[in-house]
Amino acid sequence: MKKIIIAIDYNPSSQKVAETGYALAKKMNAEVVIVHVISDAAYYAMPYAPIMGYEGFIASNTAMLAEDLKTEAGNYLKATAKHLGDETIQTVILEGSVADTILSFAEKKEADLLVMGSHSHSGLYKLLIGDVAAKVLQHATIPMLIIPNKEIKKDEN
Repeated sequence: MKKIIIAIDYNPSSQKVAETGYALAKKMNAEVVIVHVISDAAYYAMPYAPIMGYEGFIASNTAMLAEDLKTEAGNYLKATAKHLGDETIQTVILEGSVADTILSFAEKKEADLLVMGSHSHSGLYKLLIGDVAAKVLQHATIPMLIIPNKEIKKDEN
């Protein structure tokens, strides 16, 4: 494998996704590209817990949100690279429908593996909105590593 794309959002599980994908890439001596897709400005107008050293932002209005979205996404990706201890990681901000944009970018970049998380939403959420990881997996032409959001509970015995 020569190129691994790691797709992250602002969910706290993105830390696990980034760390797992990066560790795998380093073991395989592969190039790493971390991407974030901006799709709906309203998605960013809510508070987020700090992730990998990135504190997040809350826009005071939609106009400010639209202006600063790319800058803040860039700050998030830079913080992620710093958290991983490799500020030379290539980071890319994309715009569009999340699943389609990730698939298109992976094809364009000739990626060998795509790493992303699954948020394990409820059945109703999946029915009404869908799951990005499932959509990407359904149409992917390259191998994928999907990192589950839920923690596995181990027996105490």
